[in-house]
Amino acid sequence: MRILHLLDEPYDSGIVHYALKAAQGANRRGHACSVWGLEGRYPVLEAQRRGIPTRGYSHPWLDLPALRRFLKEDGTQLLVAHTGAGHSLAVAAAWSGGAGIPVIRTRGDARPLRRRPGAGLLWSRTAGFIAANQVILDQFRELFGPEIPAAVVYEGREDPGPARPPANTAPTVGIVARLDPVKGHSVFLEAAAAAARTCPEARFLVVGREENVRSAELRELAHRLGIAERTDFTGVVPDALEYMRRCHVGVIASLGSEAISRAAVEWMAVGRPLVSTRVGCLTEYVLEGRTGLLVPPGDPAALGAAMTALLRDVFLRERLGQAGRRRYEEQFTMDRFLEETERIYARAIRHPAHR
Repeated sequence: MRILHLLDEPYDSGIVHYALKAAQGANRRGHACSVWGLEGRYPVLEAQRRGIPTRGYSHPWLDLPALRRFLKEDGTQLLVAHTGAGHSLAVAAAWSGGAGIPVIRTRGDARPLRRRPGAGLLWSRTAGFIAANQVILDQFRELFGPEIPAAVVYEGREDPGPARPPANTAPTVGIVARLDPVKGHSVFLEAAAAAARTCPEARFLVVGREENVRSAELRELAHRLGIAERTDFTGVVPDALEYMRRCHVGVIASLGSEAISRAAVEWMAVGRPLVSTRVGCLTEYVLEGRTGLLVPPGDPAALGAAMTALLRDVFLRERLGQAGRRRYEEQFTMDRFLEETERIYARAIRHPAHR
């Protein structure tokens, strides 16, 4: 299959990684995928780093004639749009001159889906819809009905290898996320302080790059909470999985968003039990009491109690961690992600929308 991904996101995001994994993986499976995106921005630069052919533009609609020429010269069989604006552009390019190239819309955005003016025409020219989680699919069905082929395809990741137990060190709880208010680091530290009062041997690990929160602010908070001596802040690390393996418990303390959670999949892949907030896709990824524990967002007492429960019970940690690894193998492998995506793409090419 010859596939063009329209990726007009300007920044690093879950949407971008979902799209690039699909394109890179399809290329490795013998297909020909390329990315059309904003020149000089992260998605195009990251696609190039991954070896994915790219075409850059400065303004999508001004470059629409060039996009149409490219589709014809390339022999593109399928257009995949990853944003609302990209969807409109894809339909305009694909259906010009009666070309009728099928269009797939992929959505991995936590913001509620809305029906906009002209949506009827847009979706009548769309061959299928891929949702990154069940919440998105349910919103789509409520707005647009059952006629358009649609499915959930969870983002996968490469298998990091068999789960290894952490070293025989002090029990450690970790959070791996960019330092941003939505990721809930301050709630994590307050919960850690509560857990430390019951489990004085526990240590805590904070891994992630600074974004909209400075590491110094979190260090100061840890000092005020009395856990500075037992909390390590690493900043950016070359291999986040290695730091996850050092932990006995993983935490996602997000206050919102999380349409796609790479961190949840990674914690499961390395076989660690996960304490997570009930936001976005996380209630689908984490099975309460089976692979992890779920708590309300923004509630340090509840988060601390869940952390304490796992810190105090090594057998519970092992049971949930092993179940999380099995769930990764069943639902979140790269092969499953690519096979499900490929099946939807192939169907769209065989049965394009002509309504």
